[in-house]
Amino acid sequence: MAVLDSSRTYRNLKKKGFVDSTVKSVDHKYLEFYYNGQLITHTKVSHGSKKDLNDYLIKQMSFQCKLTKQQFMDLAKCPLSEEEYITILIDKGFIEIIDP
Repeated sequence: MAVLDSSRTYRNLKKKGFVDSTVKSVDHKYLEFYYNGQLITHTKVSHGSKKDLNDYLIKQMSFQCKLTKQQFMDLAKCPLSEEEYITILIDKGFIEIIDP
């Protein structure tokens, strides 16, 4: 069973281009990912009494980030860079590159 530290996941997603959302919550931190000023995806990270993200939450966050569970684990643990994440989103059709 996979487990991620929620605080570390939050910090690492911020390093990968995610920004804090204007949406506020007592028990979650909301993050958004923009590309060229366009909102591409969003996710939320629990920061309540539980310090770890369990399998279920990892799967939910991977779906929100438009990744497989393993890709999300790599994004959260840092082997997957922001540039590689953008490439995945382009390949999956979530980001459209328009030639001038």
